[in-house]
Amino acid sequence: MNELIGIKQIAKLAKVSIGTVDRVLHDRPGVSKTTREKILAIIKETGYKKNAVASRLNLAARKKVKIAVLIPEATSNWSYWEVPKKGIDDAVEELSDLGILVTYFYFTGPDSFESQAKLVLKKDIDGIITVPFFKEESNCLLGNAKKNKIPVLFLDTEIQLDDPAFFIRQNSYDAGRVAGRLLHGLVGEEGLYFVFNIITDRGMHVNNEQRENGFREFFKTNFKDTPITIITINHPIGGALGINDELEKWFKDKRPKGIFVTNARSYLIPKILEAHKVSNVSVVGFDLHKDNLECLRNNEIHFLINQKPEFQGYTAIKSMFKYLTEDDSSDLNIDIPVEIIVKENCQAL
Repeated sequence: MNELIGIKQIAKLAKVSIGTVDRVLHDRPGVSKTTREKILAIIKETGYKKNAVASRLNLAARKKVKIAVLIPEATSNWSYWEVPKKGIDDAVEELSDLGILVTYFYFTGPDSFESQAKLVLKKDIDGIITVPFFKEESNCLLGNAKKNKIPVLFLDTEIQLDDPAFFIRQNSYDAGRVAGRLLHGLVGEEGLYFVFNIITDRGMHVNNEQRENGFREFFKTNFKDTPITIITINHPIGGALGINDELEKWFKDKRPKGIFVTNARSYLIPKILEAHKVSNVSVVGFDLHKDNLECLRNNEIHFLINQKPEFQGYTAIKSMFKYLTEDDSSDLNIDIPVEIIVKENCQAL
């Protein structure tokens, strides 16, 4: 049949009004079972496809799709979040003619996340995009949103929650294993390994923990009979990154060293190494922060793992909009591949 067949042709073939066909297409009441089955059979036979863009343009004149975005405030401690926000803004601009309205809500810790989440749920919204940094508060938000039939999409990190949820994220555990393999190739089995994490008043960030677990599992799985020294350093998110006497002693060890930074602050490491005259060190970190890229180009960082935060933000808006307007959730669960950036391929970024 003609692929360009429209709703008027469906109505003519079924000998019903256009309004009746529209009610069937949108699964609304007011159509008898016999007529509904007849129209559905014609739709199947003709291969009719709803013109989602045209329908959305028509609807945009009457109704906005309202999405709340609850993310960390982009401060010096959370500068990473400038990048996914850019992706979100780009997607909103592309969808502006189709009737989208995005409102930002920002948090700096678990208490402000909880208060902002409550504020979000008081608003007239259709969907929520946020991050699952705080399990208890995320469960509360997800549960209350479920009661109100509001879909929630989480970015950056996946954690086990009480209710099913949508996630666009990189597998942090797998990324940690990749970091282990990269560093082992530079440092070997005789070297020392260090893991730098961020901690808040709630403890270690969950994605930092997942990455470290993956990192340690790489060595545990592949070198069962060889003791590998891995030293963990946790530093407060709001504090200066420094080293204590014990760490300084380790740094003076003559063996080759590998440093795995489980967050976007790898650029802080070369300054510390220079200050303490530490040599023979290889560094693997996360994300294409401008300072990270500068260190990569200067051979001060050897690998960066990119979890594509801008793409995550962009795709989150596009996927949520698609779900809310077409009832299509196929793009609401995405596992971002572990992309490795080195000096030679960072110039094109």
